[in-house]
Amino acid sequence: MKKVLFATSLLTIALSVVACGDDEITQGYVPSDSATTNTYSFTNQVVYTKSGTGNVTEFVSYMPIPLSDEYQTIENLSYSQGTIKDDANYGNKALVYSANSFSNKTLTLQTTFDVTPKSVRVDFTKVKIKPYDTNSEPYRRHLGNRGEYIDTSNPTIKSIGDDLWHKSSDVVDYARRCYEYVATHFRYINGNFRTLKQILKEGGGECGDFSTVVVNLLRYKGIPSRHILCLKLSGGYHVWVDFYVEGYGWIPLDAQIKNSSPKSDYFGRYDGNCVVVAKDIFYDYGEPDKSISFLQSYCYWYWYTGSTVSFTGQHTTKNNGIVK
Repeated sequence: MKKVLFATSLLTIALSVVACGDDEITQGYVPSDSATTNTYSFTNQVVYTKSGTGNVTEFVSYMPIPLSDEYQTIENLSYSQGTIKDDANYGNKALVYSANSFSNKTLTLQTTFDVTPKSVRVDFTKVKIKPYDTNSEPYRRHLGNRGEYIDTSNPTIKSIGDDLWHKSSDVVDYARRCYEYVATHFRYINGNFRTLKQILKEGGGECGDFSTVVVNLLRYKGIPSRHILCLKLSGGYHVWVDFYVEGYGWIPLDAQIKNSSPKSDYFGRYDGNCVVVAKDIFYDYGEPDKSISFLQSYCYWYWYTGSTVSFTGQHTTKNNGIVK
């Protein structure tokens, strides 16, 4: 029996697949003029198309499920088929579809929900610096390395981090310096999520890569931080960074917006233009044989016998308009 994940060749390990939107790839995410407080109906969908004459013996798909949090309120969630599972690590959820056959040529999986985005403006005069509680959930869960993406022992990260740290007065000042450094020293380059080494070698990347460098710099100095993966209300995808301050909470920063719009300041600011679908980049949905990371759109696996089988996945999002 052969096992494949979104592949043109036969893979024996499971890797996640992240789709990128054309808008983000061509120009990056540029801030809007104002925040919105409307409630929108939103549809998230993937259509799988099967080709080949082999017999599919199992098919598994994962799609992220948005949750109500400090950035949004989610209501009236519905989905076409599947089961919602919890991420044991970071409180995320995913719609999981599993079947022991694939008789039709196409399969459509869809979620629909109402989202009310919440803009965020941090008043830094109210942020008081306290020592971290090393037993707290943010400190335990949002530090440390993550394979090829977060490696705080990387010599370049250590060099940049030490230089910025020596100039900083506290953890918030250091975070701002990291945000400004990455925004001004890296350039926007088309593509999907890169490893840390690839980003440093190429001198840039897309929004997720800007976020990866910032998270590495923050975690290197013991500051809990995480990627925030989103779908844009206007279409496409975006990623920014949250960092944690003891006694205050999570603070957003967006180095890629700063890069694309140097006169703007998105340190401690979020305009409410996205749907947050996942926090952090690696997840545990109770299936150790399926490694899931960067779940921003969808990922899938399939097993088959006989002749060759292949799949394509087409991911689309749709803002259906204001509902209230």
